[in-house]
Amino acid sequence: MNTRILVVIALVIGAAIGLAYAWLIEPVTFSETSPAQVMKSYREAWLIMSAEALAQDGDWERTQARVTALHDPNLAQTLTELFDRYQAKGPNPTARSLARLADRLNVHTPAMQVYLAEIVTSTPEAVPTTVVIPQPIATSTPTSTPEPLPTVIPTATPIPDYQVINRTAECTHGKQPPQIRVIVQDQFGQSVPGKVVWITWDGGTDRFVTGLKPEIDPGYGDFDMQPDQTYNVGVDKPTSVIVSDLRADSCETDGRTSWRLILAPRTP
Repeated sequence: MNTRILVVIALVIGAAIGLAYAWLIEPVTFSETSPAQVMKSYREAWLIMSAEALAQDGDWERTQARVTALHDPNLAQTLTELFDRYQAKGPNPTARSLARLADRLNVHTPAMQVYLAEIVTSTPEAVPTTVVIPQPIATSTPTSTPEPLPTVIPTATPIPDYQVINRTAECTHGKQPPQIRVIVQDQFGQSVPGKVVWITWDGGTDRFVTGLKPEIDPGYGDFDMQPDQTYNVGVDKPTSVIVSDLRADSCETDGRTSWRLILAPRTP
């Protein structure tokens, strides 16, 4: 028999045996891949998409199932590192979504408090200082309707929860901008990280969180001032003004005044 024919017959028999083994004896089985089995970059993308979905629809049960599918024993560390990487780029919606997810998982850092703090879209409303109570008066004409006479009764201005322990003016030189430098302490004099400090001025509001510069002080935070503005400082809420009328006035040789404040809870 021709050698070529024998080779073809052998190949056909071999292919038939291989197909029979693959299909009948030990067929290949397919299974779904868990998010926990993919590469780290894909697991991080899964976590980000879960956080953004939670921010979009608020479905915590579905988000919890998605996060649990990662089977990450160090989920708090993974989420914190991922948040830090995104928030280092500046304020962005991904960092905000990750902060909200971390809050639901009871994971907190001082930087996350910035994104969890309430966003103020308008200037604080003025606190009313007077109450007008109408009082009727008698008139000479019996048939006329009595005119109300307003009586002004002053009300007390709310006392802020914090007070100034120390206030120091410092002269800033060179390229460094003048700043409001705040250290928040507790009633025992210990520095407190994670406190929201509000800065308000005519037509504007901003905030920062203490603890982001622990190399200076665990309760420290700062804000860059503009020379043509007058600033007020509050803790926890913008309407609680503790220090007012801070300005970056000129000082010494071409310098600008910075302010260092130590704030603590008001004693009863």
